[in-house]
Amino acid sequence: MAAPAPSGAVDDPSDAALALADPLGALVLALMSRLLTTRAVGAVVDGSGLRVEVVKGRVGVERGDRLDVGEDLPPPLARAGLTLGLPLRYADALLGVVALGPKLSGEPYAPAEVGLARSLAGATAASLAARRSARELGVAHRALAARAHALRTLFELSQAFGRSLDRDAIVGRLAFALMGQLLVRRVAVALCDSDAADGPLDLVLTRGADAVDVPWDLCALTQPMALTDAGLVADGWRWVVPLRAGDVTRGAVLLGAPAFAGPDWVPDADTVDFTAALAALAVGALETADRVEERVERERLREEVRLAREVQARLLPASLPALPGLDVAARWRPSRDVSGDTYHVADLGGRLLVAVADVVGKGIGASLLMATLQAGFRLVEPDLLAAGDPGPALEAATARLDRLVHVSTEPHQFVTLAWAVVDPAGGDVWSVVAGHPPPRLLRTDGRVEPLAPGGPLLGVLPGAVFSASRATLASGDALVLYTDGATEAQNPDGDELETDGLDRILTAAPRSAAALVEAVIKAVGEWSDGGEAEDDDLTIVAVCRAA
Repeated sequence: MAAPAPSGAVDDPSDAALALADPLGALVLALMSRLLTTRAVGAVVDGSGLRVEVVKGRVGVERGDRLDVGEDLPPPLARAGLTLGLPLRYADALLGVVALGPKLSGEPYAPAEVGLARSLAGATAASLAARRSARELGVAHRALAARAHALRTLFELSQAFGRSLDRDAIVGRLAFALMGQLLVRRVAVALCDSDAADGPLDLVLTRGADAVDVPWDLCALTQPMALTDAGLVADGWRWVVPLRAGDVTRGAVLLGAPAFAGPDWVPDADTVDFTAALAALAVGALETADRVEERVERERLREEVRLAREVQARLLPASLPALPGLDVAARWRPSRDVSGDTYHVADLGGRLLVAVADVVGKGIGASLLMATLQAGFRLVEPDLLAAGDPGPALEAATARLDRLVHVSTEPHQFVTLAWAVVDPAGGDVWSVVAGHPPPRLLRTDGRVEPLAPGGPLLGVLPGAVFSASRATLASGDALVLYTDGATEAQNPDGDELETDGLDRILTAAPRSAAALVEAVIKAVGEWSDGGEAEDDDLTIVAVCRAA
């Protein structure tokens, strides 16, 4: 981005009313006419010195010259024969200096004349300060307006992408958005849809240029950057924006230089951030379009939502694993056609993996993110299965899921997760609780212990660190994982059930996995005015160890 203009400069004609030279010039002319002098200089503070802005008569300096800050009458002006120095101060801050030559009469300036001159200088200093503040405010306002425009554009594009279920429409919207926002003359979008990893990407769209071979190695990029391929640069391409989804890149976008750019142009940080965010929106739309296209074949939106719920339900475990000594039950109840909750249960070679997660928001957007997380669970299962020590493996798997969520979501989206590995033989429980309501460990003596927190929400902090905790599930004990739909359920008075209410429900329920799950579902419904609460998703998973 261009550096701000120095104080007193004018960016364009519309800024003339705010230029520091205008009130300064008016002051100089007023003093010269009132005090009858033919020579004067006006200078404003610029950085660590003074910059001459107004010159009247032969005074040994020219407009734009630099003077040292220090005395009321800078030495170069005194040597040029100027005799009266008037500092322009406002609120103890020096804003400039006006220096006057001798009067035409040869008489010294009278005290009354000096007092008048200082009064006018003080008024002018206030005007200079006001104009400087207005100018700085204008610069800040323009910067804020530019950011607001970028955010508004991204929001509008996110809505437009969200409505697009056709790959060609998404790619076309992406290309036109980049050309319109960045004023580039050419754009090419290529996707890595083929299995061949040694040839060019699949070129799906070009604007303003002929067909181009996009190298496959651009899929390895993680952020927008200037192109180094000599052939592409020679053809007029300047930089590349990767299309990423999780740890896998969907393709790349080649861009030419903006219409206003010079030969050494490189994108600034704001441009890089904007294009990366726009690319992330496009990737999310492409992922959504791919999933929807496979299942609903461009049916009406109502049918799409219905099928999306079917798909989401199918992503949940079809059956719960049966491990000797463990009793497992689960219940998933979405508040709408699709849910932001999910759970996962798997047999890790004799150990039980159980997970519950919740994404902020509801509806199709939350469900699609949950689908991504379900895929992530299955992605890390082999690592957990092969691990000798479940604790470090669970920490590494959580960090991997965090990276997947972070690159797959918009800034306002995040996921809470609680999951654990249970060894039925010894009762050991290794868990990571990432910003999620702590699972409840029910003891046979009626005590309820929360599992320890293990890190922040997924997708919030890049490179977040997670720690696993270890507990024991003794014979007859139970472990209950849940989403906040259980504790945040409200009665007609607006009171939430809260964790204490959940603990009372669990301690009063029979000690079996199915009974614990059904007790929570029933109690939440009764608390919410006699029926199943529909204000929030609710997911419960219970694990009981045989007595």
